[in-house]
Amino acid sequence: MIVKSKQTQSSSAMTFEQSENSLQYRSVSKAAILSIVFAILGVLSFLGAVFVILPLLGVGFGIAGYMNVKRFPLELIGKKAASIGLIASVLLFVGSAGTHAYVHYTEVPEGYQRISFYDLKPNTMTQKFYSEKADAFDGKKVFIRGYVRPSDKKRDLKQFIMVGDWGDCCFGGNPEMTDIVAISIKTDDTVDYGLGVRKIGGTFRLNTRPRPNADPEVPQIVYEIEADHVR
Repeated sequence: MIVKSKQTQSSSAMTFEQSENSLQYRSVSKAAILSIVFAILGVLSFLGAVFVILPLLGVGFGIAGYMNVKRFPLELIGKKAASIGLIASVLLFVGSAGTHAYVHYTEVPEGYQRISFYDLKPNTMTQKFYSEKADAFDGKKVFIRGYVRPSDKKRDLKQFIMVGDWGDCCFGGNPEMTDIVAISIKTDDTVDYGLGVRKIGGTFRLNTRPRPNADPEVPQIVYEIEADHVR
């Protein structure tokens, strides 16, 4: 009886030791971890369309993590983490993409034409220093999205320079004169400087002879909008 008990204990100890050793060699799938990370970062996707790439990356890493663990069950763990990251990322991607699509198709006021800063870039194949499309916009009601470029005054702005990306608005960029639009608000609205995107609607003006501007960093104005819609 005593010998049998010792053998049983010895067998149990070996089984435990083998199990412990096998666990020591299993590592957490890096893809599974990244799927969780990008799922968390994916919350930012609701702040701007550019961040929709975050949950999309979470989906990719979630699939990769799940498949890796399934393929190498003795070497990797993390199937549950990969599943959570995958599901959360899918929900965030669908939700944020749907939200941005809805906003895109409903944010332009009736009677306004959507334009972009890309439309305002000059055609290098012509001799005009401004965009050919700007001729068609001149005098028309337009709607454009962009960022407030910082100036000495930060609050209650009635006039400001709008740019198309964060580099020019927030990180000391030096935009070309065709990369900016001078905004003059004609209503009682004002805006404050911030990192958020601004939605401006109003009458577009093209200065074929650039007018001088007091700001030495933006010495000439080609494009202007007399704004009557500010968000």
